[in-house]
Amino acid sequence: MTNEIATLGIKIENFQKIAEVNELLHHFSDDIIARMGMPYEKRNIRLIHVILDTPQGQAEHLAESLNAIDGVTAEIMFL
Repeated sequence: MTNEIATLGIKIENFQKIAEVNELLHHFSDDIIARMGMPYEKRNIRLIHVILDTPQGQAEHLAESLNAIDGVTAEIMFL
């Protein structure tokens, strides 16, 4: 199976879901090249940027799983 490089942006508005997001990202930890998280106090949100090298379809699965969490939005771009 061919791997693809993807960048994933995650916005967390429901802080009670941060542990759930981290658990999901941990499940994909073998595919993560880099991860950066930061609070954005001005808008009262948390942002995470993840770069992946992952088998085809896995990045979409991760984004869909994140979007299924209440108060979490994820967008993916392939490079």
